Amino acid sequence: MESRYEELQALSNVIALIYEGATDPSRWTTDILPAVCAYLEAPKCALFTPLHTPTMGGFYLIHGMIPEIFDLRATVYRDEDVWTQAGIQKGLFVEGSVILGTELVPQDQLIETKWYKGFLSRDPGLIQMITSVIFGLDSTTSMPACVSFFRGPDVPMFGESDRQRLQLVLPHFSRSLGVMQRIRSAELTIASSSAALDMLLSGVLLTDSNGEITFANKAAQAILKSGDGLSLKKFKTSAGLGRLVAENELANLALGAALRATLTRDPFETEHFSDCVRVPKKGEASAYTLQFSALADHTEFGQGNAASAIIFLSDGAENVDVDEKALESAYSLSPAEARVAIALLECSSAKEVAAYLDVSPHTVRTQIKAIYEKMGVDTRPRFVKAMFGLARRRH
Repeated sequence: MESRYEELQALSNVIALIYEGATDPSRWTTDILPAVCAYLEAPKCALFTPLHTPTMGGFYLIHGMIPEIFDLRATVYRDEDVWTQAGIQKGLFVEGSVILGTELVPQDQLIETKWYKGFLSRDPGLIQMITSVIFGLDSTTSMPACVSFFRGPDVPMFGESDRQRLQLVLPHFSRSLGVMQRIRSAELTIASSSAALDMLLSGVLLTDSNGEITFANKAAQAILKSGDGLSLKKFKTSAGLGRLVAENELANLALGAALRATLTRDPFETEHFSDCVRVPKKGEASAYTLQFSALADHTEFGQGNAASAIIFLSDGAENVDVDEKALESAYSLSPAEARVAIALLECSSAKEVAAYLDVSPHTVRTQIKAIYEKMGVDTRPRFVKAMFGLARRRH
């Protein structure tokens, strides 16, 4: 049995690998998923979008499984996936959930389903499953995604210790995938240079291992230049552009704590990528929102200096004006759908949109699905790009 130190070292190594996938997607199948499988003592796994096939803009990355078999899930058996269906029906398909297969469908019922007889039985190593929801149904920044691990019939069942292990790596999966999606350009290529980061709509900051800001893209520079509750403070010992400082004392403490947990890749303190730090502006109800993620050990972004963390910075008041009538006309949206679409530019989840508009989250999720279909988009970046085509920035 591994000592506590050896187990923590193994976890640290796995977490470090997970961040490699943010800027080099090829590492998922060659290194990352095999390492996480070894950590969980599961020979097979799949990182995928259960509700979106590759032809719908989704993806799947697998380890230990035959690609041709998993192809059948998208082409033949997607609608027979009783695990996904049960997760949705039971309200478990929410980000951060870690679920045992038997909690979704008891094994004696599973083996009687078309899902098992037609798909799972093709590989006896797929009978046991534990899954974690990286992005849930109400995510407006990413397609619903999960990572599932599998064992065969003649080995110990997945249990609470496996759940606890998977819960420790799940926030790091969310941050790595979140970064990968946020730094993609409109053409869906990964931004790998400071010039490419400058083209992103979101503010982007890079830090060194000490938390010093080493790079700010144009959008971030515009936000920080205003000095409205958030700024860079240059100290005598500062090697870079300075440290990020919030004028609000509590927000400043939250910034420091979030950055420390990010830089240390703390397996016990790191929160999901969608959890933001909010920094209030001077005398306004609006606030900046910041999302943090560690980066791989040798990420350079064309600067010659390795970046240890990336911060996405958004200004809640730097909104865009979208004419509701123009939006309704351009995409045949109903008035209610147009209001949801506009709110979606400022909110990070269906739950936030629902609270903002004082309607039910279920109604908002239904409307978001209709909006995406009418606008012909399947991802948050494509939605934002389409909305900006009808928008003008407020000055």
